[in-house]
Amino acid sequence: MSFLLISEAPTLRADILSSLGRTSGSLWGAITEDLDVLLAKYVRALVILSIATFTAYSVVFSALGVPYALLLGGVAGLLEVIPFVGPLVAVGTVLTVSSFSGYEHLLWLSGFIFSYRIFQDYVLSPYLMSEGVEVSPLLVIIGLLAGDELGGVAGIFLSVPVLATLKIVFVRVKASRHTTQREKPIVA
Repeated sequence: MSFLLISEAPTLRADILSSLGRTSGSLWGAITEDLDVLLAKYVRALVILSIATFTAYSVVFSALGVPYALLLGGVAGLLEVIPFVGPLVAVGTVLTVSSFSGYEHLLWLSGFIFSYRIFQDYVLSPYLMSEGVEVSPLLVIIGLLAGDELGGVAGIFLSVPVLATLKIVFVRVKASRHTTQREKPIVA
């Protein structure tokens, strides 16, 4: 079904936009193009965050002598795409596997993970999300906190795309109104 939706998307989009009329169709066409770019950048940012987590965890875990360093780094990287819960499960998995396999420096390991999470959650993630979706890092952090309060994990996951979507719609509608007002004849 996904394949059919993807293959038929251009035709469906053209039919829907043509039914909206010339003015509305061009406005919503521009909005859907912007949203397509936005979602691609958002997914790219999530992939970069996952790769960064995998790389950092694997390198540091290997340097610290943590058993199954690459496997634990891979698990943490994969879970990075699930906001809040994913990294929390990854930390629990890393610490549990490390303690059961006889790793003796759990405090060093916990210190690294805590430091990395602070860096990623308050520096790297807002930077990548703001670059990818063109929303300021402060607004990304506020959006993540608001998304958590309003919708929990789903709210966190959807907060950045929703903020960016609202920005796109607002900017496009404002620009459309501005050009419409310029085209109106001035009555003397």
